[in-house]
Amino acid sequence: MGSVKDLEIIKEPTKDEEGVGVFEFSDRYSVFDYGEMPDEIEGKGEALCLMSTHNFEELEKDGIRSHFIELEERNRMKVKVVNVITEGTPDEFKNMMVPLEIIYRNYLGEGSSVFRRLDKGEIEPSDLGFDSYPEVNKKLDPPIIDFSTKYEKFDRYFKNIEEVKDHAGFDDEMIDVIKEKAIDVNNFINDKAKELGWKHLDGKMEVALDRNGELMLADVLGTLDEDRFEYNGVKLSKQMLRNYYRGTEWAEEMERAKDEDLPKEEWPEPPRLPEKLINFVSDMYKAACNEWTDEEHFDVKSLDELIEEDHKELKKQGLIK
Repeated sequence: MGSVKDLEIIKEPTKDEEGVGVFEFSDRYSVFDYGEMPDEIEGKGEALCLMSTHNFEELEKDGIRSHFIELEERNRMKVKVVNVITEGTPDEFKNMMVPLEIIYRNYLGEGSSVFRRLDKGEIEPSDLGFDSYPEVNKKLDPPIIDFSTKYEKFDRYFKNIEEVKDHAGFDDEMIDVIKEKAIDVNNFINDKAKELGWKHLDGKMEVALDRNGELMLADVLGTLDEDRFEYNGVKLSKQMLRNYYRGTEWAEEMERAKDEDLPKEEWPEPPRLPEKLINFVSDMYKAACNEWTDEEHFDVKSLDELIEEDHKELKKQGLIK
């Protein structure tokens, strides 16, 4: 059970054999680590499932393996499942999730966590390969490959590769293989976005080791939840919902709650979204899915029509920042 999708186990993994599971994508969404928010975005689950299925199938053609098996229904994806190890170091590095989230950054947007970490002194520009403080929205060449934890209460970024290796128990060779895989995935998404006239700002992915210890892509990637895109200056991602809440009293209370390490039951309850914004974001996910997969999965306006008509009106009303 996750914030936005559920995992049904069909066959449990063993020490030496992968299992089988089904991701069921819901219309739930989450921002600021809160978990399930009070509203649902109709059609969002299907759009994410169809986009990620398309990505896994296309990447497989390029020789990039993943845990994807097949699409069962529009919101159900059958996948290989492996063991999740949250404590200690395994005897063998195989048939397991890698306890890292890998982030590829092509631009540093205004709200990027990189700037917050720099401003707090958690990292220095040199830790990211910069000579000085980076510019907002400047294309990064090469992109940054960043790492954070998985399976902790909150994702925690690492300062450098030595910390990554210590956490995962990997050597330089394995970290290099993971970084190369992230670059391959990022290049694939960049090329796809460029064809559509989208700007790919950043994204995240997860990887696993199969029963032979070989790397394979895991979870979900290249969707409007995992990655941030822009089209004609409009944010095509969950970032639109983050921006709606950012700067509100609730968001500020959430930051205080996390800073004070309050238990979740004491976190402030978020306000609901306006219905007009819910409907627009629903159509945005659907239209983006149609264009990304080049298939008419949903009967919805094109992105151009949504931006020209609905987005402009919502911006006038102050519902989109």
